[in-house]
Amino acid sequence: MLFQANPTYLKDSTVVLPVQINGKTRGTIEVEETCTEEEAFVLASRDEKLSKYLHGQSVKKRIYVPGKILNVVLERKNIQVGVQ
Repeated sequence: MLFQANPTYLKDSTVVLPVQINGKTRGTIEVEETCTEEEAFVLASRDEKLSKYLHGQSVKKRIYVPGKILNVVLERKNIQVGVQ
């Protein structure tokens, strides 16, 4: 008796999603394939490595490609150097 593997059971249901903040890859999170943009952002903000970049910052834009990448663009702060 031969058994055949069912391809649906062989496929992994989670993916490692790279997270970019202001265009630079700052880390990765592991999400379900069916993860929404909001769920991915919440996971990224809870991640210890990524939260230090997001804490206290205001988000200008989020770009999410399901199963591929999460890109977060932060508001630039007006920092004036050397002005008295």
